Amino acid sequence: KGVVVGLIIALPFGPVGLLCLQRAVAQGLRIGLASGVGAAVADAFYGAVAAFGLTFLSEFFTGHRHPMQFVGGLFLIFLGARLVLAKPKPHQKEDKFEPKGHHLLGAAASMFALTLTNPATVIAFLAIFAGLGLGQADTSHFHAAVTVIGVFAGSMVWWILLSVGGKLLRYRLLTQLRLIKKISGAVIAAFGVWALLNLLM
Repeated sequence: KGVVVGLIIALPFGPVGLLCLQRAVAQGLRIGLASGVGAAVADAFYGAVAAFGLTFLSEFFTGHRHPMQFVGGLFLIFLGARLVLAKPKPHQKEDKFEPKGHHLLGAAASMFALTLTNPATVIAFLAIFAGLGLGQADTSHFHAAVTVIGVFAGSMVWWILLSVGGKLLRYRLLTQLRLIKKISGAVIAAFGVWALLNLLM
């Protein structure tokens, strides 16, 4: 059940999925997978909130959903603008990019933060858990922990598939990487603007 929940939460293709795919296409499989790990860890965190019945945390996130949406919208605009305005580094071809440790950590951290700033995720977890009979008051810590591991595994299945797909596309689109980066950045920034406008309305 945890794996199913992880898949259901991860599957909708939004700005997080687009950013993971863009990174896999532009920078390779390792960066794509690192981004996926960051998103899956955030999903597992929200899954833990629901599985362990941590009502004080769920109430905090739902009660502060507007500030979190505002921060998330700004973060999307920032990430999108970086992609649009990025210039290729001298003496470095994009198809020869070799990610280092700090690149991988940064990719995972940014995706974790972006996923965590979406308070709708915890609401979705609570609803799905209730529908599947998970996260009940009498649930043991062991079963709750196994469920959270399942959520992480299910989420990672989707991110692995997305990253591998981006890696395969990379070989076909090497000559268009800069254009893909700019288009992806514009779309991601548009998601951020939409989030802010939706908040205002």
